[in-house]
Amino acid sequence: MIDIGITFFFQLINFIVLYLILRHFLFEPITNFMSQRTEDISNQIESAKEKEAEAEKLKEKYQQQLKEAREEAQEIIENGRQRGKKRKEEIIDQAQEEANRKIEKAEDEIARAKQEAQEELRDDVANISAQMSKKVLAQYVTQQNLQTETIDQFIEQLDQDKLGEVR
Repeated sequence: MIDIGITFFFQLINFIVLYLILRHFLFEPITNFMSQRTEDISNQIESAKEKEAEAEKLKEKYQQQLKEAREEAQEIIENGRQRGKKRKEEIIDQAQEEANRKIEKAEDEIARAKQEAQEELRDDVANISAQMSKKVLAQYVTQQNLQTETIDQFIEQLDQDKLGEVR
């Protein structure tokens, strides 16, 4: 029994010494390595979460910038439409004014031509009337002269006839 006790005792001492040696050379480095590895993985996970959060913020920022860019583009397009519409209205107004000026000018020319035609017609009527009056008066005067001459001749003839009878 004692034999078993001493053997057991030496086995126990061997086990303790082996445990201490293994603990010092194997368990501590492995435990340190494992805890370091766990810490590294934890740091990497934390870093990944931070990067993911940062990426999410960047994504939101870019989406906001994209939204603002779209709104700005829409505003630019709308401004362009408004400027185009305004320019179109200006061109139409200018064309309308030009057309009105041309119409007014044409109406003035027509009125002037009408006035000139009326004056020319008045002059022509006056000339024609004067010429007709001359002709009528000339004929009248000629007829008057003819009648006067005829009467004078008749009177002379009567006078001569009376004178011839009286003689």
